[in-house]
Amino acid sequence: MFWECHVVTSSIDKLLDQPSNSVSLQDFLNENDLIQECLTQNNRLLDYLVQGHIMNELIGYLTKRPVDNNFHNAQVVSELLSGDFQRIQEKLLEKEHLDLLYSFLLTNEINKQSTVNPILASYFSRIIMTLIIRKPNELINYFKTRETFKEDFFHHLDSTSITDILYRFISDSGEQRSEAIKWYEDINLMDGLIQQLLITESTYTQTNIVNLLGEFIRLAFDQHYGIDNDIQRNINATLSSSTMECLPYNAQENDEGLNSI
Repeated sequence: MFWECHVVTSSIDKLLDQPSNSVSLQDFLNENDLIQECLTQNNRLLDYLVQGHIMNELIGYLTKRPVDNNFHNAQVVSELLSGDFQRIQEKLLEKEHLDLLYSFLLTNEINKQSTVNPILASYFSRIIMTLIIRKPNELINYFKTRETFKEDFFHHLDSTSITDILYRFISDSGEQRSEAIKWYEDINLMDGLIQQLLITESTYTQTNIVNLLGEFIRLAFDQHYGIDNDIQRNINATLSSSTMECLPYNAQENDEGLNSI
């Protein structure tokens, strides 16, 4: 008895078999098995996705709010860029693509919008947090090159997704934790957060800063009873006396302002 064998060709492979000028990235994003094909290491698909212009197009779905408010593409892209796909992550870590991803923090400032879109911010945060865990050294080194890093993040302290990233740099960076803490100390991040807390009128920003500082202090307290005291020591150092002294001064100044109204 003879059995007839049929080779099943996936819809992704059918797209890849077509001439490149007859298919678009959107065609692939519309396929339900796109992520699964990446998980099975479909090399032809990965070859397609890690092309420079395709990677830029993927990131564009994350940095620009869709006109029709349909976030399907952004959601799929966030799964691709945060998934356990080594070739995709290595491509993403190239400066050109990190610059484009980082531009998410700058887009709203350029467009004079008051806050980032919360859905896109959550996808952006998901990707950055994944890189912090898997490629902490590369990511920290990149962010160090951003001269306005602190200001760029401080512009979005009203977004919980963005403030979470600042915490994850310390909590999830593994062996690079000490390096991340030292960097925070060098750029006076903690002092800057307290200063922002004193001047902001946004309840959302105030809440996020207080929660972030609370997480830093909790982490320092936990580490105080562990083996590594870097967090305890450096958080104490970064909370400079000048900043702490200005707290009661600003509180008094605010009270006087209220009383004069």
